[in-house]
Amino acid sequence: MIAAATDWCPRCFRDMPRDSVDCPACGLAFRRVGGVLDVLGAQPRESKAAEVESFYTAAPFPGYAPSDDAVSLLERSRRSSFLCSLDEAVPTDGRFLSVGCGTAQVPAFLALSGPKRRVVGIDGCSASLQVADRFAASIALENLCLVRGDLFDLPVEAASFDLVSCRGVVHHTPDPYGAIDRVARCVAPGGTLILGFYETLARGWHRTRRRLANLRGQVPIAALDPILRRRDLGAEKKRIWIEDQYRHPLEHILPLPRVLDFLERQGFDYVRTVPPSPQAGLLDSTPRPSSLALLRRRLGWMVGGLTDPDAGLVILVVRRRQERDAGPLPKETP
Repeated sequence: MIAAATDWCPRCFRDMPRDSVDCPACGLAFRRVGGVLDVLGAQPRESKAAEVESFYTAAPFPGYAPSDDAVSLLERSRRSSFLCSLDEAVPTDGRFLSVGCGTAQVPAFLALSGPKRRVVGIDGCSASLQVADRFAASIALENLCLVRGDLFDLPVEAASFDLVSCRGVVHHTPDPYGAIDRVARCVAPGGTLILGFYETLARGWHRTRRRLANLRGQVPIAALDPILRRRDLGAEKKRIWIEDQYRHPLEHILPLPRVLDFLERQGFDYVRTVPPSPQAGLLDSTPRPSSLALLRRRLGWMVGGLTDPDAGLVILVVRRRQERDAGPLPKETP
């Protein structure tokens, strides 16, 4: 396999020799696995983290099609109003971090769309990163740095990224609020955090689908799932969706008001929630909803669950104030 070139450090952004095993500037140690910088190596992981990594080793998510290349990834990504807004939000020469990047399709898109950007994708699953590395190598993508690391011990400098994205990850950890705290620390003052998580009410319909599937031996009812109803998706993509959505070994659901309150105490201000996905201006601030308005929004997500292709994944966009005012971690939501 031809490794994707990686000649800069994700912690200090300094250039480093391509055959190095640590950064000469900041001392970050790693081993190279293809184009991936592995800072975990063979060290034992916490039992739940090891279980989740084993799960994604068997089913890397999301998958690439055999025909995928730079053009197809750009075209597919630009059909998403959310990804177009995200692309507009990241400075053309900015720093973007994706925590729990999986096969790194979004980081690869942002790196392709902005060749002067420094894009870092971190995940704990070596198999997912190898899928990402093969794609990055096939298109000679050099401004994307893939790192195998632990979300609770991120190998990057605090407050060093203009925009940090963590979508569909914190709810798959043993301590979701601890995970949110670790991710939030990476955002530079004035920078933005895009946090995607399974929201308690928005996820309600999909949890019903999962219960029905469990009664059938973890076999979902395809007619009830908008992804499985799609005729334009191949069998392999649907198989990966079933593994991720119906058979994942660890899942929490988080109420939006508590997550927002936690981040506000961490020094962030509300920008918006998605859905609805803006056609432009993802980072343009909108008024913070009242408690009643938040409840109405969450009930709307619950009602729309039957046709929701994200199965209750809600995105909260917040901006870090210039000075951080951290508060205590709230108790984990059962």
